[in-house]
Amino acid sequence: MLADRYDAFLFDLDGVIVVGDRPVDGAVDALARLRDRGTPIRFVTNNSRSTREALCAHLRDLGIEARVEEMYTAASATAAHLADAGADSVYVLGDDGFAAEMSRHGVTPTDGRAGGDSVIEDAADAVAVGLDRTATYDKLATATRLIRERGAAFVAANDDNAYPTDEGIAPGTGALVAALRTATGREPTVVGKPHPELFERAMSGLDGEVAMVGDSLASDVEGARRAGIESIYVTAHARAEDEGPAPDATVDTPAGLFDPEC
Repeated sequence: MLADRYDAFLFDLDGVIVVGDRPVDGAVDALARLRDRGTPIRFVTNNSRSTREALCAHLRDLGIEARVEEMYTAASATAAHLADAGADSVYVLGDDGFAAEMSRHGVTPTDGRAGGDSVIEDAADAVAVGLDRTATYDKLATATRLIRERGAAFVAANDDNAYPTDEGIAPGTGALVAALRTATGREPTVVGKPHPELFERAMSGLDGEVAMVGDSLASDVEGARRAGIESIYVTAHARAEDEGPAPDATVDTPAGLFDPEC
């Protein structure tokens, strides 16, 4: 069975572990069984809106053990990327959770969010783009000037073009990234899946064979391929229009990790 084949697992969240405010069938038991075996677990998500603490609290409310040091998000990885690059300040296109991760990594949001002191906007070392549901033309114009005229680094949490909501499909971070790419003529550094950096941070300290468990061929399976690890595709909540490379294994839900025939 797949649980025996790998030494550690990376799990996507939405559609794999949780769907909205409920756990995916079999997810709670599968994660508990892996922990009982001593198998290392990491949660790897393109979420750029929430802090790691908030995501862990949500999982614990659903009966799933989760620790902040196991949670790797596009938000936290983007903040770590900027900190590693020596950025002191950042213009944030994104929600408060994204700004909070910046502040916690020592990179000050220019608007003073997350408890930091506001700094001169024109002096921002970087523009960080996450999912921003309050994005305006003025925000995009400011980001454009910082990137094109002031030389600020252009970094994106992910380049997901759209995402599903209760009301239907909505523009994702990639839609904002596309606008800035067009306006500036600059290509961003993209940290999240399917790009390797988020995977590399999540795999730090893990030994042996690692597998990514996800519900997106384009994000999770392609990302695993680029990171040089195997992938397990979870189909129960995968979108029919999803396209990407073939996974190494396919299961209906995380319970399939313990199917003796897999």
